[in-house]
Amino acid sequence: MPNLLNTALNFMGFLDIDEEDSFETETTSRKNNKKIVSLPPKTLQPTIVHITPNAFDDVMEIAKRLRDKMIVTINLELVDVKLSKRIIDFVSGTVYALDGGIMKLADNVYLVAGHGVTLQEGDSSNLLWKRT
Repeated sequence: MPNLLNTALNFMGFLDIDEEDSFETETTSRKNNKKIVSLPPKTLQPTIVHITPNAFDDVMEIAKRLRDKMIVTINLELVDVKLSKRIIDFVSGTVYALDGGIMKLADNVYLVAGHGVTLQEGDSSNLLWKRT
């Protein structure tokens, strides 16, 4: 409101204000009105996915989920021993590349996680592999 009054008085000749000075005050007042608000960081909740592979091709789905920072449980009860071993070998390589770990939960059931997830067991007997 004071700027409008000053402009009107200047126009009628009662007040002598340079237009350049008036412009500078307006721009500086606009710059000072900006408020910076910091937002708290968003904490990500890990997603747990359960996969029961039927064929070796299903390991690509496990690898994609691990790459996307998900925790994967793998149930190998429906596949034969030879295929189960191949799947665990592939998943072990994937977990190694992603700096993760594998934990055996039960017979033919494994928990697999990538970097950033700590797998720990009280006596560490079920922890199959963890990069240190």
